[in-house]
Amino acid sequence: MKFDHQLAQTLLRSLDLASLFSQALGWSMPNSDTIATAIATRAFKQRYRCHCIAQRGLAAVWQVKLSSTAQLTPKLRHRLYQTVSQQQTQPLLIFVDRQLSKSYWYQEQRLGEQTVACSWLYISGQPLECWQVRLQKLAAYDGTGPFSLLPDWRPPAEQATLTATFERQHDQLAAAIEGISNAADRQWYATLLLSRLIFMFSLQRRGLLDRGDIWYLHNKLGQSQQRGRDLFFQQILRPLFTQGFSLPLVERPKSVCAALGSLPYLGNAFYTHPLEQQYPAIAIPDAPFEAILVWFGEPIWQSILNPWQSAALSQLFEQHVLHRTSDGYPANPRLVEQCCDRALDQHILTQLGSAADASASEESLSDLLFQGDLAHCRWLIQEALPSLRILDPACGAGTFLLASLQRLADVYCVLIGHLTQHRDAQLDIWLSGLRAEQPSLMQGIYRRLLKNNLYGVDLLRAAVEMTQLQLLISLSAIAQQPAEVELLPNLDFNILAGNSLVGFIRIDERGFDRIKTKGSDAALQGNLLQPLAADSYRTILAEKHISLEHYQSQTSLLKELQGIPQYAQREFLRDHINRLDRKAQNKLNELLLNEFSQKLGIQYRETQLSDRPARRLLRVEDLELLYPLHWGYFFNAVIAKGGFNVILSAPPWGGFKPTTDEFLQQFQDMAARREISADTLKTSKRSLLETDAELVNAWLFYQSQYSFVTDFFYRTEQYAHQAPRSDGQRSRTQLRLDWLFAERCFNLLSPGGVCALVIPDELSQSARGVCLRSRLERDDSLHFSAPLPPADRALPSFCWLQFKKGRP
Repeated sequence: MKFDHQLAQTLLRSLDLASLFSQALGWSMPNSDTIATAIATRAFKQRYRCHCIAQRGLAAVWQVKLSSTAQLTPKLRHRLYQTVSQQQTQPLLIFVDRQLSKSYWYQEQRLGEQTVACSWLYISGQPLECWQVRLQKLAAYDGTGPFSLLPDWRPPAEQATLTATFERQHDQLAAAIEGISNAADRQWYATLLLSRLIFMFSLQRRGLLDRGDIWYLHNKLGQSQQRGRDLFFQQILRPLFTQGFSLPLVERPKSVCAALGSLPYLGNAFYTHPLEQQYPAIAIPDAPFEAILVWFGEPIWQSILNPWQSAALSQLFEQHVLHRTSDGYPANPRLVEQCCDRALDQHILTQLGSAADASASEESLSDLLFQGDLAHCRWLIQEALPSLRILDPACGAGTFLLASLQRLADVYCVLIGHLTQHRDAQLDIWLSGLRAEQPSLMQGIYRRLLKNNLYGVDLLRAAVEMTQLQLLISLSAIAQQPAEVELLPNLDFNILAGNSLVGFIRIDERGFDRIKTKGSDAALQGNLLQPLAADSYRTILAEKHISLEHYQSQTSLLKELQGIPQYAQREFLRDHINRLDRKAQNKLNELLLNEFSQKLGIQYRETQLSDRPARRLLRVEDLELLYPLHWGYFFNAVIAKGGFNVILSAPPWGGFKPTTDEFLQQFQDMAARREISADTLKTSKRSLLETDAELVNAWLFYQSQYSFVTDFFYRTEQYAHQAPRSDGQRSRTQLRLDWLFAERCFNLLSPGGVCALVIPDELSQSARGVCLRSRLERDDSLHFSAPLPPADRALPSFCWLQFKKGRP
């Protein structure tokens, strides 16, 4: 039976669930010979009747009508689910109100050793984009194997095959790149290109390129090869990046339009990359692109490009980042969703006052949303959600941010459903404004969330770019028309590259103003075409805020730029903000040097091969190599209001110390020339260091970077709880990255904020962790989960740590 989208949506809107499953989704009516079609039971002094309305293989759907939605408590759902499970092993319970205006879809599933409750809400009148994929999953279910509405999680063997293919395509592309002399830069550019190709392929699959050409890239490759060999990168991809997607249609040269066809204007999604500026003569033959496009033609790509349908792409990107860093936990999608939901629920419910301790309460945000109280809807739409700031300080490829985006988009959809049923003058104005912003409500929701609610940082620049592209892929996955992806939101000022552990959370403005600017890198002020009269912190910050507001609002409000095309205005504003950021970063690094040297008495210790380290004064260049992230400047609007409300992350873990793998990543060219592998260096390090001067210098330089940073972590009050104290002095025990991140996250949280981290469970047991545990559990909100499902036998046992920062 062919899936009828229109019929399914019509029946879902009316909550005619029996007809939805039998007529649109192709399920069978329940067979009374194999399953009880109705179960009457008593729970909490009330009688309930569960009706089986559809069946397919091992799965069955049960409907429960409620006389009052207030009845639906977590305990009642669990009780009824257990009752039905005695008759049928994979039930889906759907609770509906008497008016058939709202529904609560419920399952219980295993996550490692735990049973977790999974829920989805549909309120009549809400946008249907997220439910289209769920309906498709229901229609496609063949009656065998596990049954769930959660995004597909591919079996480990299939995901491993997909990841291995990705890495092979990536490495072949990197090996074919000419014109980039540095091996690490070639790897980086290959990651960028492959990510961009996946993004373009997602647009292609949605029919958003060249009047619905779902073979656009393949056709352009064929056309370029008819003109000659190895022209695809130079004549198709480069013009696509610099003109096809980056210029409005009226500004594109006619020759470009003729060669590339009709394309949406994406804005700065494919800006000229720093590597393309550094290496202007990049050349790549067609062979790796042929292999990639053949791979894109495989059936697996039909499902993995939509994050509502499958988590495979997110896992793929995360595995690629972990392959480059070797210090994270490859969290599965179920874990990420549970971690995200629990942290958001705890924060929002605590702010509302629904739970004195939401971490211990069984009430969830879904319960609040199902009730649909108008006062709660108004509070969520006008206050709670617009002011919510979510951070991943080690974002990797953006898995936690993507899960947060989907969760919040789902919440907004449910709220819109309630608004269509209960008119409210204030909220009608909000809804009208949302409709005026974008062709579809879902696009407007996504863009607001990306602009106002989500923030990320990672030390690896390639990971930051993958996060940005993955979030944009999620936006394109719900687009129906090319106009819906016109002028995509720019995420460069929300998702940043930098060292989350080093840098100022709060800025000493007087100290900043005392530092004189070096060089002639003049910023701009007032009239944006005039040089700054002063370099004060407040002046730079105010100038940045004005420019950023114009840039992100995509408006044309600058009278001094009248007559300049809007796309050029945006590029001007972007360059202007970057100049301000460089000026501020330089001065803040000087201020940080003073913190290290003058306040903490830290010196640079140059590691020697056979002697004690040679000491010298620190230089600002030493700190620049750390890529410090100054939170108080780059996230000033958030920090000024107290910090981030929710922090979610699976940060790097293990000891903070030099490693062979990291060393070889930093010195890839040297390792390649000398044919040195990680195994070779581990087994023959002593002999190599005695005979190879270049290797010696590189290894000593690499080790020296750790000494003064280690001193900083031990001496600064920012990390005062990393080790027990003895006689008033902090013990110099082995620093752990995950513990450093835990304390950093605590300091970045706003009062009342919630943090959830996936880390090794050593912190919950180790005597060395007592000081940090005492810091995190002051409000009796520290929670360690049971051991998580092992991601790899070689990894230690991980847990899910959650804590709340009390109010001052």
